[in-house]
Amino acid sequence: MNHRRTRPIFFVCCAATSDGLIAKSIQATGVGEAIEAFKAEFDVAPQQSFGPFYKKRTQIMEKTRELKFTSQIKKAVYNDWLVNAFFLKIPEDHAYLVFVKRMDGKKLPIPKGTITVPISELRIL
Repeated sequence: MNHRRTRPIFFVCCAATSDGLIAKSIQATGVGEAIEAFKAEFDVAPQQSFGPFYKKRTQIMEKTRELKFTSQIKKAVYNDWLVNAFFLKIPEDHAYLVFVKRMDGKKLPIPKGTITVPISELRIL
């Protein structure tokens, strides 16, 4: 069963004091609660409160693995992309890819994330 939780709400409260500027992101259900939490922590009322904001959810890598590089770097083609392939010791017979440009001239965004592929899938130039 998949239960969805509500995302936490944040407010940014700011106050100028003789010591300098104090700004803090505070998790609260409303602006009043955020102001009270700011007062309790810093003993001063905030002059400005901004929000509500939702923090972006962090993505967890499905496969967390160790990467160890060799000194070997080659230009290659992978799925019609010109790439710089950094050969890896761990995992063995794999390469870490840095995308340079499309070989066919199509206007596609560069793939994001850590891309490691078996060397057999590359066409070395």
